[in-house]
Amino acid sequence: MMPSDQRLVSLRDSFVGQVLRGSGGVTYHVRECIGEGGQGWVFKANWDEPGGLVVIVKVLRPDAVHGEAQRRFQREADTLRMLSQQARPNPHIVRFFDHSVVEMPISVGGERISLPFTVLEYVNGPTLEQVLAQTPDRGLAVERVRRLTRQVSLALEAVHQQKIVHRDLKPSNILLANEAGSEVAKVTDFGLVKLADINLHRTTALAGASLGYAPPEQYEQGNKRVSPRTDVFSLAAIVFEMLTNRAAFPYREGENPLLIVKRILADPRPSVVKHKATLAPELAGQTELLEQLDQRFARATSPDPEARFETVKEFFASIEPLLRQAQDGAHRAQMPSAPDSAVSPFIATEPAFRNSSRNPQPPGSSVRVVGSVAAPAQSSQGAAPTPSGFVPRTAPMAKIPTPPPTPDGHRNAHPNAPHNAHTAQPPSGGGSFTPQPANLRPSERLRALEGPASNPAAWVWSLVTRPMAAGTVRAAAFSPSGEVVLAAGPTGVARWERGAWAGLALPGAIDVRAFRAVEWNRDNAAVMAGEGGLVLRVPLVGSPEVLAIPDRELTFLGMHVDEAGTITLVGERPARTHQPRGAPGNTIGAIAQLTHDRLTLVADAPSVSRLRAATRTMSGTIVACGDWGTLVRLEMGVAAHVGTICGGHLHAISALADGGAVTVGVGGHALYVNARLEAQLEAVQTTRDLYALTVGDDGAAWAGSAQARLLRRTQSGWLRMTGDVGITPNVVAVWASSRLVRAVCDDGAVLEGRIA
Repeated sequence: MMPSDQRLVSLRDSFVGQVLRGSGGVTYHVRECIGEGGQGWVFKANWDEPGGLVVIVKVLRPDAVHGEAQRRFQREADTLRMLSQQARPNPHIVRFFDHSVVEMPISVGGERISLPFTVLEYVNGPTLEQVLAQTPDRGLAVERVRRLTRQVSLALEAVHQQKIVHRDLKPSNILLANEAGSEVAKVTDFGLVKLADINLHRTTALAGASLGYAPPEQYEQGNKRVSPRTDVFSLAAIVFEMLTNRAAFPYREGENPLLIVKRILADPRPSVVKHKATLAPELAGQTELLEQLDQRFARATSPDPEARFETVKEFFASIEPLLRQAQDGAHRAQMPSAPDSAVSPFIATEPAFRNSSRNPQPPGSSVRVVGSVAAPAQSSQGAAPTPSGFVPRTAPMAKIPTPPPTPDGHRNAHPNAPHNAHTAQPPSGGGSFTPQPANLRPSERLRALEGPASNPAAWVWSLVTRPMAAGTVRAAAFSPSGEVVLAAGPTGVARWERGAWAGLALPGAIDVRAFRAVEWNRDNAAVMAGEGGLVLRVPLVGSPEVLAIPDRELTFLGMHVDEAGTITLVGERPARTHQPRGAPGNTIGAIAQLTHDRLTLVADAPSVSRLRAATRTMSGTIVACGDWGTLVRLEMGVAAHVGTICGGHLHAISALADGGAVTVGVGGHALYVNARLEAQLEAVQTTRDLYALTVGDDGAAWAGSAQARLLRRTQSGWLRMTGDVGITPNVVAVWASSRLVRAVCDDGAVLEGRIA
């Protein structure tokens, strides 16, 4: 039968209303046809019963049930089945459910034909190709390009880890799902299921490769040079198109495909500089940045695979800082203009600025080095004393609405099951030092969780401090009183108090850009740590002190400070040997301890690639959390692997008064860990990544997430307490009491909630 054969149309239509039986006896109730390609039909269907979960059923057409088309259809099913059965399925790859065969009648006389079908996840959203077609005169916003590229890169990394090359990556094979209000990219169409049209003058594919997105090696006989670098080429072409809304290697309808291949081999590389007119406004005027992007695109789309980036991860790492820089520049441009003499309080502490004539070093500034290194004399120059009380604001507080109630009385009360995700390293926000109310009886703890404070309507939210720029704050921590914040970012260190930020001057010998974690202890001093084993004690009054750790391979990402002053630092170090299964990457987890400012322990945790936060439970056990849901217990100086309690990265962990702990992470993961370190997943009213965590003086846990959301733990799960606050940064630090909550965001904004 030919594609235009009326019998094909009748057969396609006859699927609607059918009940297909898959492997294992599962039934699929077929609904309308929502797509038709060169070899098959795509139907919506319901899993198990007419009102069941919506899925996609792809059916191979009779005219394609033979030869290469059938092999590719089967290959896609096998590939997606393998990827979906991984211990940690990637959420940015369309999920596989089933593959089977259905017999359908094709004639009145009862002649039947066997047609293979595959059941896949239903993605509620358009393709990237459709999104680009909606705004043909302008590229996508830079932040959207960065986010979608990151998600597609994570999907391809997971694919390449299984020794698979996609080979057909293009905008129409990237679906953009709408999940809980968030746009999520999902890669589909594995296995090169589409055949080339016999007429080369009418096709947009050649040897199974999509023209304009496939590199030259895909057209070579045997595809011997096809590798992950092949997908790097395709991804770079897609990113270029998202930015410019112009094809990296355009072709005209009816053009001989061989000319397009020749163009890829010999023509100049794609250039965003030449397409300023179609770039997003935040990118168009940044010529120097565009030239740097062009360098990355030239390398990624080189006709020689060996000249390209080796991995998609390497390609994304090369362009991501440039995209963030463009985004940050646009954010600063939108802020009210400031006098020429004004600078960010964070930038004012950056060494290049502090060493300039504009801001000379204060006389006598110095830093003490304690531990195994001799310490120079302490300087008399110190920071101004902190006020004993919080000074009320003189400006009115902007009231932020709480979420609207749903019919059952909750606000957004539809806890979402967390999904797995592999993310780039987020801001540090875990391991917060908070007094634990050990003397609370169970009934009192229950009242704390279920009292008036658990009602979102009881809270009034205010924006205490306005945002500065995205990415200003990388790590932050509140003082025990909640009245002071110390924060570190890519451009410097600053202190927040009385509603405003002020730059914190550190000696020029310290690279302020290295800090990745901040925490407070009870003696009114903060501890900062980061790359190169750097650990710094910063008192509110007096000079900072370097706490010497000679191991420069260590990078600290989180910490816990005991009441007795023991500092437990967690992070990563380069892996010296091949990583074990389940710990991907080229780093391993690391733990260090300082007791009375002396280094007493350095231990590796080879079961995990990165530890992000730590806490001490009521029993005295140090527990750390990290990538891929790993828990590690520090026991007798050894980092013992407790287990993998979920599939996503865990960012923060805090002890509870009942002897257990709570830990949170990507995709809205939140888990309760009991005193025996057994974990239980908890319902959460967000699928946003959770970055920050604290336990208030009433025993209630609070978490901060992306989109400036704050959630409170109750007996029924984690409830979202904030409505639309008018800003969308990540929350990197939280402080809470029974009637007051404060949060610091990665753009420098500070939120405050009070019981009304």
